[in-house]
This record gives sequence, C-alpha cells and structure tokens, in this order.
Amino acid sequence: MPFNKISKLSFVLVITLFSTILSAQNDSNEKKENREARKIAFFTTKMDLNTEESQDFWPVVNEMNAELKEIRNKNAHGRMILMDKKSEDLSDKELEEILDARMQIGKEQMDIKIKYHEKFKKVLPIQKLAKFYQATREFKKLQSERKKQNNYTGERKR
Repeated sequence: MPFNKISKLSFVLVITLFSTILSAQNDSNEKKENREARKIAFFTTKMDLNTEESQDFWPVVNEMNAELKEIRNKNAHGRMILMDKKSEDLSDKELEEILDARMQIGKEQMDIKIKYHEKFKKVLPIQKLAKFYQATREFKKLQSERKKQNNYTGERKR
C-alpha cells in the first residue's frame, strides 16, 4: 500500500521528532559526562591523588553518592509538597510528618557519611581525606557561585 501525502508527512515528522529527541538526550548525556569529568579532575588535583589512590577512591565515592541519592529520592514527595504549598496551608499532622521525615533522612545521610568516612580511611591517607572534605566544600561553593551567575544572566543550565 503506497504512502499518501499525509502518511509521508507524518512519517517524516515522526522521524524528525525521534532524531531530535535522541540528539537532545545525547547532548544532555555528554554535558553530564563532561561535568563529571571536570569534577573528578578538580578533586583529583586538589587531593593530589596518584593513579592507585584514584582507582581505590572513586568507586567508594560513587557507592556513597548512590546511597545518598537513594535517600534524597525517598523524600522527594515531601520536598515537592513543601515547594508547592506554604507550611501554613498544611495541617499540623502533615507538616509534622514531613519535618519528621526530613530529620530521619538527615540522620540516615549522616549515618551513610560516617560509614563511608571509615571506608575512605582504608583507601586514603588521612591528609588526603582531609583534602577531600576541604575540596568538597570548595566544589559546593563553586557550584553555588556558578548557579548564581547563570541565574543572574537569566539562563538556567543544568
């Protein structure tokens, strides 16, 4: 059965849309990979890691970050409620549940950080571990400044 004009146009539109989505996804993945590479380079330089230390250290960092992300995702619902509504618009019971969940998540995050602090001590000298914590603060500050600059120019980059 031959394509009529509408079918051909629909087919071309679907292919164009599909390729645009794939291209945007690839660009997003490339940007994420570039950000991650810059982050690793930043920390590796600040901590003066050698190859062996890097090979031992980064998998542990990735494990920790995965656990922390899982905890953050657990409370995404509560965060969204607080973003969408003012605390005055919630019942005392709803607000108490959200705040209690936040406290619990904070505790769980700290427990994870303590657990990984012990793991880090097994793969890094204590001086380099101290540099890691210092570099973490520096990196967060740089990210915050970069975000402010992007917001001031009216751009929103992720």
